[in-house]
Amino acid sequence: MKTTTLGILLLGLLLTACKQNVKDTELTAARAANPKSTLAALASVYQNPVIPNAQDPKDPQVFKAADGKFYLVHPDDNKYKIYSSPDLVNWTLRTASGFSKATGSFWSAGSFKYGSTYNLYYTYVQGANNKRIGVATSTTPEGPYTDANANLVVKTDASGGYIPVIDPSVFKDPANGKVYLYYARNVGTGTLPDLRCVELTADGLNTVAGTDKQVLTITQDWEKINIEHPLVYYAPNAQASHRYYMLYNGAGGALPRYAIGYAYAASPTGPFTKAVEGTSTGNNPLVAQDPAKGIYGPGAPNTVVDDAGERWLIYRIKTTNTEAWNDRAICIDVLFRNTADQLICTPTKGTNQTAPTF
Repeated sequence: MKTTTLGILLLGLLLTACKQNVKDTELTAARAANPKSTLAALASVYQNPVIPNAQDPKDPQVFKAADGKFYLVHPDDNKYKIYSSPDLVNWTLRTASGFSKATGSFWSAGSFKYGSTYNLYYTYVQGANNKRIGVATSTTPEGPYTDANANLVVKTDASGGYIPVIDPSVFKDPANGKVYLYYARNVGTGTLPDLRCVELTADGLNTVAGTDKQVLTITQDWEKINIEHPLVYYAPNAQASHRYYMLYNGAGGALPRYAIGYAYAASPTGPFTKAVEGTSTGNNPLVAQDPAKGIYGPGAPNTVVDDAGERWLIYRIKTTNTEAWNDRAICIDVLFRNTADQLICTPTKGTNQTAPTF
């Protein structure tokens, strides 16, 4: 009897240790200010997708506003739809046109708050290669946003032709206070695409001359034909060489095999090292299609930490295995970091999962 009890105890300790090995233990100021019980968190469940494809959500960008709510921005032709949520699970459409233009169309956007101002970094499409990044501002997270710099990032070649730039995201380095814009260049042109980083001015409305540089390009088989949707976050508890993680997409956005990968660095400007390509846990791609679950084309990664210190991945999926754009939905799942500083995320759909703690 004593041996059995000891065995059970040891097994419990082992399972606890294993879970801690893959848990991102970053704690937030919100958790310290507003602690909640573990039992309360475990009592709350959700199922993916949290925004179904019937609502036609495109590639999302998520940010937290001064009111404590999360806001999700996604393009819809020549305007941006904006949703809000108190918990990442229950989303409400705030506006179908938070920012719009009379001509052209929008692709994926990024958002960032400067003091009392919200900056919306948008991809504006006026032709096959005429894709540029602009920035609009508002005093409220749902807008309306007003153009502040329609030509924040515009690229041309030696003959004056446009080089497309898309998928902006913004990151403030807690170490030096500088703000960086990440974006993708040359996607869909036949020229090798890459991911780039450029420092922004104090107000976020202009780039700093001489700081634009390449940080990643295609080197792994799963990434072909494109590399896009870069997003950087900081992991203070990781070893120094892994404290800046970049999430990104590889392959084509309309394809079922579209997937999310990751790389890491000791600096927000790199050099970034990609996770090893393969099928083992912690390898690239981080989140790939899972036909058994009806999950295809995961992409447009975002990440936030809840009040319990758990990191979450917010991303879109395709709900069919066809090459299409009209089948996207929004999901959230826990993003772990193990003791080797590898990232792990298991996509879910249609099953009860423990909800974030807020």
